[in-house]
Amino acid sequence: MNSALEMISRLDAAFFLTAAIVAVFGSAALLALSMIVRRGMQHLRTRRYDGLSIVIHKRWREIVRGNVPIEEWRNDRMQCDILQSILIQEIGAATDKDRAGLQDFLRSSGLIDLCVRKVHGGHGWARRRAMLALGAMRVPEAISPLTELLDEWQLDTRLAAVQGLGRTGLAEAAEPMIEMFMIGSLKVPADPLTNALVRCYMDRPEAVLPYLRRSQGESRELLARVASELATPAMADEMILLAEDPRPEVRAAAAKALTVAPLALAIPSLADLVRDEVWFVRLRATTALNQIPHPRTIPVLLEAVRDANRLVRMRAASALAKFEQETVEILQSVVDSRDRYALHAMISALELGGGFDKVMAELEDPMLHDEAAGKLLGALRESAAGLWSTRPADPVVESVFP
Repeated sequence: MNSALEMISRLDAAFFLTAAIVAVFGSAALLALSMIVRRGMQHLRTRRYDGLSIVIHKRWREIVRGNVPIEEWRNDRMQCDILQSILIQEIGAATDKDRAGLQDFLRSSGLIDLCVRKVHGGHGWARRRAMLALGAMRVPEAISPLTELLDEWQLDTRLAAVQGLGRTGLAEAAEPMIEMFMIGSLKVPADPLTNALVRCYMDRPEAVLPYLRRSQGESRELLARVASELATPAMADEMILLAEDPRPEVRAAAAKALTVAPLALAIPSLADLVRDEVWFVRLRATTALNQIPHPRTIPVLLEAVRDANRLVRMRAASALAKFEQETVEILQSVVDSRDRYALHAMISALELGGGFDKVMAELEDPMLHDEAAGKLLGALRESAAGLWSTRPADPVVESVFP
């Protein structure tokens, strides 16, 4: 009896083991088969997509002109997607007149409505893709559905909404973003929001000024950066006022914007910013002076090249090195200041531009018998010889500036 029971138990164990092995291999076979089927379907879909793309690219102008009935392609999702992508590319490169015609076709064909439905009813990556496509159509109809998603719980969706509104290139699309950011309900990083606002105000830079005037705190800093990217000579007075703002980030943005202001306004204001107590404001002001190739900036740059911050000195020296006709006078002024760090910065800037040897050759010319030239030559040789020697550390500054 016991031996019979043992035999039965062994048979049961063997049966279950065999069944388990068969199940494992069966599952692996089904998984492999499903992968093969999916790859086959994807391959067929790709081939169909490529074939349709070639056909639609050849006929898309006829389709837009209305020579091809909408019924031939409107009910095919793949053809709609292909045609939509072609139209979006053309809208991005078209003139205002041609863009209006393409946008009218998007409306009349129902492609805008189709994209809006995808935004409202889609999920995940497909929804975000539809949001970006809707914004790239650059139509006012995109503003409302994208605005509704600015307070979505997912960060990726909020970012896609911001990017989509930015792609419209419409000043009206910036209004909901600014309003929500001012009251603190728009939770997105500052850089994507800044980029979106810049794109919205590209054609109408002055439209940002009313919001800038009534902004405060973090929103004022962000809008100041937007205004600095889009500044025009007509906005010079506003930028002068920003240069006196109590927030250093705003003053730094104003310094960048002053490069487009008239010299009579820009240089005095930048001269004040070069003396700012915050190092990155001085750096921005010096960078702005570097973009104004006018001799009237030389006295201000000579002051900046003696700054306590190494980055400011380097930027000022780089700007001064561009004034080739005044190089000797500039070097004489730096030597007279007895600031060896300023002189090191000037020599380095001239060496990078290939002008130091030229200056030395000019001062070594035997036709020059000027005592001042001889002293300047000696000072330059001495400073150049000790340029790479050990020197005291510069004042500590932050490694990243706004």
